Amino acid sequence: MTKSHTSYGRMSLFTHQGERKYLNSAERALFLQNLSVIKKATDQTFCEMVFWTGCRPSEALALTPLHIDLDEQLVIIRSLKKRGQKKGRHFRPIPLPSSLVKRLNKLHHIRERQTDQRNTRLWPFSRTTAWQRISDVMKAAGLTGAKACGRGLRHAYGVHAAMCEIPLTRIKNWLGHESLETTEIYLDMAAREDRLLAGRMWK
Repeated sequence: MTKSHTSYGRMSLFTHQGERKYLNSAERALFLQNLSVIKKATDQTFCEMVFWTGCRPSEALALTPLHIDLDEQLVIIRSLKKRGQKKGRHFRPIPLPSSLVKRLNKLHHIRERQTDQRNTRLWPFSRTTAWQRISDVMKAAGLTGAKACGRGLRHAYGVHAAMCEIPLTRIKNWLGHESLETTEIYLDMAAREDRLLAGRMWK
């Protein structure tokens, strides 16, 4: 078995018990609707960053004002899972919604900090706190189980992108996958999601 097939074999959007590990469309909407459970607006933007980019929470924690391009409206993510020569040296640009860019600039003073605080973290809290912020929103949204975590948001991003017919190569780059075979798993889930949506027309 090749390395890529081995990687693909490990990649699954379901647990061994068959529980879904990604948020569907309705659950993604619920997550956004319940961000207000986090009282601190600057902490809300952390959850929004993970939601809108599919990045790992640890990758979001590493972001600084330098990584936010206000003019191009994108974020530069340092991929933390790369190996060999790419480890710590691979960056991937991901487009951001204009609304999030404006919120980041307003709440985190991106433009000003790019001058004298460009290397200070946007969210200077621990991984445990990061996990708790996401968990709080999931709980408020009534979401539980394997999907109710940062990885669930990451997988949801991949499935949603596939549903929106984003080219597979772009999804691969945005998520920082090594192989297209890893990214292809989202196509199968997108097909299932499409059927659920189309089912509304058959009733």
